[in-house]
Amino acid sequence: MTVDDRHAEQELPPLDTLAARLEYLFDKIRPTPDELSDSDESGRRYTNKEIADKINDASAETGVTISAAYIGELRRGVARDPRTSHVRALATAFGVNSGYFVDDAAARRIEGQLTLLDELRRMDVKQVALRQVLADNGLSATDTRLVEQMVARLRAVAAGSGTTGSAPTDRD
Repeated sequence: MTVDDRHAEQELPPLDTLAARLEYLFDKIRPTPDELSDSDESGRRYTNKEIADKINDASAETGVTISAAYIGELRRGVARDPRTSHVRALATAFGVNSGYFVDDAAARRIEGQLTLLDELRRMDVKQVALRQVLADNGLSATDTRLVEQMVARLRAVAAGSGTTGSAPTDRD
């Protein structure tokens, strides 16, 4: 494990209870554009009712129903021992593997995936791809930030000189 890996693990909240893990999903996963109405704000959090509705809408296939109030109790830790079918239904509603709620290794993997998704939302996808390529080639997080800063500086110089920056030119 590298220093950067340990640092990333320390930044994640302790997800040692079902309530904490469920709250983390509510915090990180957002409704898709198809799930939002025209009056809804993009990027907002799911409500307990929306997750309950997703689960209940699939009840014909799954046989599982749940109330928004019960989801609220699970989030607050008031209810601590849900049925396995509820855990599976919650995982499906959020689009994660049900192991997230019971397996620490699965939870950390999913947290890493959600962190990457968060980064994709906040940044230009090209920048995230660049980071991945640099990491795959063995550059440290510090080196990666340096390369990103150089790219940003080159873009600024190109914008200031009227160059498009799409291709390098030979200047003698």
